[in-house]
Amino acid sequence: MSSNYINLRTAIENAELELSSLAESPFSTAAFERVKEKIAQYITELISESARIAKRHSADTVSSSHVEQASDNLVSSSGKKLFRHLGTIGGILMGAGVSNILAMTTSNQFSTLSVSVTSALSIVGAFLIALHIAKE
Repeated sequence: MSSNYINLRTAIENAELELSSLAESPFSTAAFERVKEKIAQYITELISESARIAKRHSADTVSSSHVEQASDNLVSSSGKKLFRHLGTIGGILMGAGVSNILAMTTSNQFSTLSVSVTSALSIVGAFLIALHIAKE
C-alpha cells in the first residue's frame, strides 16, 4: 500500500471517530450514516483535488492555498459551473462577432447577412457574458 492511501484512510478514520462522538439527534440513524459517508467522500475528493492542484503548480507539497482552491472547486454548485460555461461560450461568440466586424471593415465588404450574423453573435455573446457576471 502506498503512503498516500494510508494517510487518506487515516484521515477518513479520524473523521469517522470524531463523528461517532457527536450526537445524531437532529438526524435519523440512516441519515446520520449518510452524513458520515458524504463526509468521507468529501475528504477523499478534497485530498485528491488538493494533490492535483499542487501537481498542476509543480509543487513538491500541498499547501493550504491548494487545499482552499480544492475546497472552492468542490463546493461550487453545478449552477455556478453552468453559468461559467455560458460565460465562456458568450466570450467565444462575442469574439467571433468582433472578428467578423474587423474582417468586414478591412475587406470593405458588407452584406445584410454578414451584418445580421455578426450582430446576432455579438448580442448573444454579450448577453451570456453579462449573465455569467451577474451570477458570480
